[in-house]
Amino acid sequence: MYSLGFSSHAPTISWDSKLRRLSCRAIVSELKPKTNFYKVLSLESETVGVEEIKKAYRIMALRCHPDVCAPSRRKECTRMFIELQRAYETLSNPALRRKHDMELRYGGKEGQRRPSEFDREVWEAQLRGLRRRSDQRQEAMVGVRMP
Repeated sequence: MYSLGFSSHAPTISWDSKLRRLSCRAIVSELKPKTNFYKVLSLESETVGVEEIKKAYRIMALRCHPDVCAPSRRKECTRMFIELQRAYETLSNPALRRKHDMELRYGGKEGQRRPSEFDREVWEAQLRGLRRRSDQRQEAMVGVRMP
């Protein structure tokens, strides 16, 4: 049996010479649960402001910084510190925070469709077009521009 593997998020291809069969398997990262960055920063609520996020990040960073922790816990602290940085970068950026909140709200469950910002923008553009056409029809019927 010959096997060709890629990273953990890419397909794995294998060839079974006895059965003359080629099999392919993909591991999709979307199916694993999304990390809740609010919990990483030890925040109780998703409605906290930027200042609370910054304060929580500083407190946790001082506790988990690899230079401050014991040598026996350095690997664990480094991993946790990187996760803290990702959490802070995501939650301090309004666009990334909105995306993160939406992913938490709708989850990454297989088969469940998650609404996206693109869907909403398309819907709003279509609604504006309908309103504009309706106003134009009203104007043509009455002869006066509606506000």
